[in-house]
Amino acid sequence: MLDEIIRNYISAYNERDIDAMLRHVTDDVVFENISNTGHSMRLEGKPMMRQVAEVSGNAFSYRRQRLISLVTGSGKAAAEIEFEGRAAVDLPNGVKAGETVKVRGASFFEFRGALLSRIADYS
Repeated sequence: MLDEIIRNYISAYNERDIDAMLRHVTDDVVFENISNTGHSMRLEGKPMMRQVAEVSGNAFSYRRQRLISLVTGSGKAAAEIEFEGRAAVDLPNGVKAGETVKVRGASFFEFRGALLSRIADYS
């Protein structure tokens, strides 16, 4: 069941369906993005997650996450994920509009019941 929730969340992300993404998270969800380039972000709650999803979605003309591996158990999950996208605008990390970005990273998920309560992406 947990793996299905994560797969549905990633599918909604790939389809840019923010409402569907948010159906899989708690109202007080914690989302973290930690990058080895020194950029990191931490936000709490569905409204903040919606805001960031809208902004980040517009930063790419194309984006896709591919689930490489997934391990679940005891209300937690770890996944290896590959992200590929084409920048629609110049990004703060130096990527220019039109350039393709391909990154492999790990995501960690925590659940409260059948909803994601914490998502931490590392790349």
